[in-house]
Amino acid sequence: MQKKNKLFTMKVTEEEKVKWQTLAKSYNLNLSELVRNKLNNTPLKNRKKIKTADPNLVRAVNAIGNNLNQIARRVNENEKFNVEIEINLINKKLEQLLDAYKIS
Repeated sequence: MQKKNKLFTMKVTEEEKVKWQTLAKSYNLNLSELVRNKLNNTPLKNRKKIKTADPNLVRAVNAIGNNLNQIARRVNENEKFNVEIEINLINKKLEQLLDAYKIS
């Protein structure tokens, strides 16, 4: 893909600007992408929005993943421990996350 380093400016009415910005936003595109697609007769496709996650949720899920990895390591090493208790603890943590983030 070629680097886009040339600036193209044009004058439009306020109504056109608002209309085009609204259309671009509806496709999760910026105005440059909208105009480029239109001028190149490229079909407009919704670009996926990147969602950010709550850092606390990411840490909590990561901790649960670490616990699962520890359980797997212990099982693979034939270490004696109560898997059911460990899994129940993880299940409780997941339920707490579901309650805290109202995920159903």
